[in-house]
Amino acid sequence: MDNFVGNESERLGKRAADKIGNAVAAAGQKLDAAVDYVEGAKQSAKQTLEQVRQDGWEGTQAKAIDYARKQPLNALLIAAGFGFFFGLLMNRSRD
Repeated sequence: MDNFVGNESERLGKRAADKIGNAVAAAGQKLDAAVDYVEGAKQSAKQTLEQVRQDGWEGTQAKAIDYARKQPLNALLIAAGFGFFFGLLMNRSRD
């Protein structure tokens, strides 16, 4: 009887270890994907800032006006979103 309990405990332990190993591997893959995504976003932000720096204020302003003419609804929604966000910030600073 003790041998049966020992074998069952050993099999249960091995299955638990396998499941834990699989969970750790999956978590590691998700973490690697998140790090890659953040690195990509960081690179994209750097490129955008460099482009804005090269274009200067006038170039950036011209691009914004061109975008607003081509995509008026999107431009309006973006402006409304920024207005709402800054309104919330200003309201919180008064409290």
